[in-house]
Amino acid sequence: MKQIITQHGWGLDQSFWDIYKVEFQKNNWYWQDNERGYFYKNAKQPQWIKNLSNQKIKMVLCHSFGFHLIQKRLLQDATHIVFINSFNNFLPLSNKRNLTVRSLKRMEKKIMNYQTKDMLKEFIDRSFMPNTINIDFKNIFYENLKSVNKSLLLNDLKELNKDRDFPEFLNKNCDTIFIQSENDLILDKDANKNFFELLSQTLHKKPKLIKLSNQGHCLTNLNLYEIINNTLDY
Repeated sequence: MKQIITQHGWGLDQSFWDIYKVEFQKNNWYWQDNERGYFYKNAKQPQWIKNLSNQKIKMVLCHSFGFHLIQKRLLQDATHIVFINSFNNFLPLSNKRNLTVRSLKRMEKKIMNYQTKDMLKEFIDRSFMPNTINIDFKNIFYENLKSVNKSLLLNDLKELNKDRDFPEFLNKNCDTIFIQSENDLILDKDANKNFFELLSQTLHKKPKLIKLSNQGHCLTNLNLYEIINNTLDY
């Protein structure tokens, strides 16, 4: 059995994966989504399905902050992990650190001043740049904004200010892909680069780096199944 469990990033929900899951499911992957619950949807934390098949692929797809939201036990048991514009520490170590801190503080202030919906619209627009938002996802996202769990959104946003050591809970024998968008306007390049170097130095198998031109923090208009299928050894 080939399994996938996903984790969306901050400010998103499981619908982020809708346009990608279809191709995997067509090719007999069993797909499950984690749901954080930012939009008063029921939080959902799936489990790996136990089976007796000789082919036991357990793949995690993490987007951005999703790496820190997903259950550690899923990462411990994963045979494959795909990091999409992910990070260990969101704050860069460079002189751009203060700029990033100020940006997070502005977002926090907007949530506390009842400007959450406008802030999220700005965040998502910027996340997809230089591309436009997929219309199907945009319709779902704007519907979500009618009911936002501001407390959870704010608490998770504050977590981005933390400095973290290497995540020792990772399965160091797993195969990994590190997808990096070259036009990411959300994640600082240094923070992304530092995470890749940390993984390269610590995991037993060096991550396979995929650089995507003309893609922003949120991916669109690409075949994620094809990228993964052509890169990882199953």
